[in-house]
Amino acid sequence: MQNGYSPPDEDSLPDLGAQSIIGMFGSAKAAHDAGLAVLAAGSVYWVFPYEGKFALVVKTTEANFLKKEIRIFRIRNRYWPPASPDLPEQHTLAFPTWGFLLVLVGFFVAQGWFPKLEEVGILNVQEIRSNGAWWRLLTATCLHADLGHLIGNFFGLLLFGYFASRYLGSGLAWFLIFLCALLSNGTNALLYWQQGFNSLGASTAVFAGLGLVTGFPIGSYLNKKYRPNRGQWFVPLAGGLMLLGWLGSGNMHTDVGGHLWSFVYGLVLSAALAYNQIHTRISPLLQTGLLFLIALMLIGAWTWALLA
Repeated sequence: MQNGYSPPDEDSLPDLGAQSIIGMFGSAKAAHDAGLAVLAAGSVYWVFPYEGKFALVVKTTEANFLKKEIRIFRIRNRYWPPASPDLPEQHTLAFPTWGFLLVLVGFFVAQGWFPKLEEVGILNVQEIRSNGAWWRLLTATCLHADLGHLIGNFFGLLLFGYFASRYLGSGLAWFLIFLCALLSNGTNALLYWQQGFNSLGASTAVFAGLGLVTGFPIGSYLNKKYRPNRGQWFVPLAGGLMLLGWLGSGNMHTDVGGHLWSFVYGLVLSAALAYNQIHTRISPLLQTGLLFLIALMLIGAWTWALLA
């Protein structure tokens, strides 16, 4: 009998003699993996298929000691291999990302020709308070102060929008990006209701995307039947916070509050969706419908702005 040997097609144990079973496993690989702990202890083992499982067998004189070694092995490896987030491979398309980026470029060009766009579209809390100009919560996301402002947000959305789409699907990801940007602008408006506050730019959408990318693996790991180890949720959270601090602080004119709120809303929504596996239940048709809904929201907001 050879160490680590598995008879190919047996459903009954051979005459073990002075051998004892110290564990039953669902696969030969799992049994042999546990057998590594036996080898590390300087002993030998055998694996036999038995009653639909695989028996790990050792010398009877060493059985009690090796049972403890196997128990320690299982405790140390209970979170290995690490859980992997389930990506909705269906309906992860590139054109929505490029389409929204081209919309931003188009608005920036149009701002040079029609200065009124910035006047009616910028987030202006005083206008919202006095005239009910709530469309500004969304239209401000389409406007930029200068070329550098546009380029930074362009590449930010290209990166985070793509990865959020990989996690959630294109329609859901971009719907949540704009929803979080809208919520962030709304939160800023309420916080500065009496003082007045102006802002513009897609940076709220950028940091909403960062929040979505950060929150998804956290929610996915917490959803698993066993408790994730610290690295599985802390690493993405720490990485997201580092990027938030690095990219979101800027100079005195930077809307730090807007960046923070967008990140928080994105993180919480994404983690909740991943934890409840909602993204896996959204059909390609609904993903497409969410893309059209975003387009209708933008068209409606700008129509309201220009007609008001």
